[in-house]
Amino acid sequence: MFSVQHMIWVAISVVITVGSLVFMKKHKMHLRDVLTVCCIVCIASEVTKILSCIEMVPSSDGTMVFPYLQMQHLPLHLCSIQIFTIFYCRFGKGTIAGSKVKQFLLAFMYPTCTLGAVFAIALPSIFNTTITVSQAFTHPVAYQLFIYHSVLLALGLYIPMSGEVRFSWSTYRSTMLAMSVLTLFGIYFNSIFARPTYVNGELVSVDYVTNFFFLYRTPVGIALETKLAWFVYLLILVALAFSLIALLYLPLKKERKELRDRT
Repeated sequence: MFSVQHMIWVAISVVITVGSLVFMKKHKMHLRDVLTVCCIVCIASEVTKILSCIEMVPSSDGTMVFPYLQMQHLPLHLCSIQIFTIFYCRFGKGTIAGSKVKQFLLAFMYPTCTLGAVFAIALPSIFNTTITVSQAFTHPVAYQLFIYHSVLLALGLYIPMSGEVRFSWSTYRSTMLAMSVLTLFGIYFNSIFARPTYVNGELVSVDYVTNFFFLYRTPVGIALETKLAWFVYLLILVALAFSLIALLYLPLKKERKELRDRT
């Protein structure tokens, strides 16, 4: 993290994002067409991740070998669940303008795609869990992570630029409610996919834990050794989410007010 290789990937991600936004704005692309491209990127991203990260693991008795994808690669992170929202907004029933569900999802995707992609590019977890820094340009999963999140960032920023999604403080409240529900499920999933060890019915250790939504481990390596430390960390995450998403909504609210004043 913050190595020369990482900084090069950050620069590449900025070029991809800015270039995509300029192209979409210049050609006045409709969100439907942008979502079509994103669907293709999502498929390519997931196929690359699966083929790059799947392992052949022997059974405990050594008689068989199975292909296995570690649970950390499941599409349950904030950015990877956008795959499902992208596909629904593109292929779900109804138009973007006429569907309340699509309007809600796109209003949710604007801040979550934007912030999620920024943090994923700035703090890539793959260098701690999947590959080494020396593999930054030789392992396909590095290309998958940075290109996917660059496209996701461009999509998030283009959603309000397209003018096809209606924003208000009610959509901010809906977004925060959705984030709260996802956070709750993130805690559940991290515990479900953990590998606990019990002795005489008592929990004595946990050997493996996923980290969906960065809820169980900090992205900067700070250890959380007590329940109080985790509560404080969780409070910081919640405060950051509420404040950063509000900051993203503020300019849109101002634009709506200026439009009303002119009319």
